[in-house]
Amino acid sequence: MRIQKVDDVFELDSYQLVVLAFNEFLIFTMLSNVVFNMFGAAAPRVPGCDDVIYNATSPFQQCEQYDLHLDCQKPLMKYEFKSVAVEFEELCNRHGQDSYMDSVTKLFGVNNRVRFSTTSQMIGIMIGSAVAGQLSDLYGRKKITLLFLCLMLFFSTVSSFSTTIEIFIIFRFFIGICCGGLTTVGCIFVVENLPSAHRLWMSTVVTWAPNYMLFALFAYITGEWRYLARMSNVMTIVAIFLCAVLLPESPKYLIQARKRKHAVESIKYINKFKKIRYQLTDDEIESVVHNAIESDAKSRAKAKKYSFIHLYIHPKITIQTLVASISMFSVSYVTYGLLFNYDVLTGSIYMNAAVSGLLRYVVGAVVAVLDHFGGQHVGRKRMHFFTVSFIMCCMFGIFYIYFNDMVLEYKSWIRALTLLAFGTTGCLFLQLLLITAEMFPTGIRNIASAHINVCGRLGNVFGPMVFSYKLGFAGSGYLILGIICLLDVIIFHIFIPETKNQPLPQGMPSKKKERKDAEAQKTLVTISEEAEL
Repeated sequence: MRIQKVDDVFELDSYQLVVLAFNEFLIFTMLSNVVFNMFGAAAPRVPGCDDVIYNATSPFQQCEQYDLHLDCQKPLMKYEFKSVAVEFEELCNRHGQDSYMDSVTKLFGVNNRVRFSTTSQMIGIMIGSAVAGQLSDLYGRKKITLLFLCLMLFFSTVSSFSTTIEIFIIFRFFIGICCGGLTTVGCIFVVENLPSAHRLWMSTVVTWAPNYMLFALFAYITGEWRYLARMSNVMTIVAIFLCAVLLPESPKYLIQARKRKHAVESIKYINKFKKIRYQLTDDEIESVVHNAIESDAKSRAKAKKYSFIHLYIHPKITIQTLVASISMFSVSYVTYGLLFNYDVLTGSIYMNAAVSGLLRYVVGAVVAVLDHFGGQHVGRKRMHFFTVSFIMCCMFGIFYIYFNDMVLEYKSWIRALTLLAFGTTGCLFLQLLLITAEMFPTGIRNIASAHINVCGRLGNVFGPMVFSYKLGFAGSGYLILGIICLLDVIIFHIFIPETKNQPLPQGMPSKKKERKDAEAQKTLVTISEEAEL
């Protein structure tokens, strides 16, 4: 027989073009909604009000003077993109009539309702991520992916007709749930349809980084948040069509669900895309499905059940779980703190967004090359140390400029350091996910990954608010980001082992074995000391 397992069904044929096309439209749908507020909630500059021009050197100082200008009637606004902040005149920390939403924002310690719309969305992403995995295991990858795509199209379209900032915030929450669901289930659906030998490079070619540039182009063409949402939805419609019409349910899910007949039908559909001489016979397909279901049943019967509790019952695993989770929180906090603060940078917001995507793509490629050719000299810990340290230096550098009131002289430096820092954060997510897979035993590897991703989502929630906190001095937000990076570098370097080129751990560590190893090590040290004497 030509194939031994289901993975052998997937090859570099025309079916993969359909999968990659769907992946592109799926990724753009996710990105355009996750980072929508990069443009949709962009704060305009407020250089003055009525006949008064403020003597401010930075957007932060403009806001401070505007907030104190209580008798202001007609604020002067300067902007490239007409965001919700412009349309609803939600400027700085001042807004119109108080509403129920103000009591909600105060629970998070902020007074800026536009920025809180991003936090609302990120909370939704956490919820969507939590429920989507279970739903996909119950009802299938394709059905749940299609469901979230349709809900995304609905909520995003309705959101573009919002008449108040409160309605906009509510819809961002529901859009976030859809984003969380798609990032969990949609990505799994795509990966399960890729050839195992080509997953890495195919996932690298079609990824988020270049779509930043495409999204910036969409924003430039539309120039207004309502039209940007509707234009982005065209890509969602294409993703729905490809998913509903051209992609079958994942054969791997169907085998896991013991749906033999449907699994055979799914593989037969995929088989039609192969060249005639490479197509499988019906008997081969029936055989591989039968063997896969039998093998899956046996492996489940032998598998031991683990839960999140097992991440905290052993000291070594506990420390690694906490440190990796803190690191993922830090990276997410810094990433989304910078991303949703692009409106204060000099230069075009469209160009800044496009350059960000390009930098993330380039930095990711450079890191991949260094990792491949660097051998043991470029390990996971060393790469993490240098990338996070670089971001930390950028944050402290910007803080120094703000603190010493040198914004006008060094505004180009602020822009460059921000873009470079954000461009570097992209590779850190992949590093942490890879380290997690290499560090934790097989039985709890997926549980550890889920735990660390949840902590990352918390960083997504609170990161956008970092520049809303007032500590009484200029540049305080950048100081917070720099300190978070510093703490991450220290604890990661101390507590996380080097995992590159190490065999993946299989079983849980034994406390008895560790005590014996420690006693043996202590004995060797004592003998060595006596020999020296």
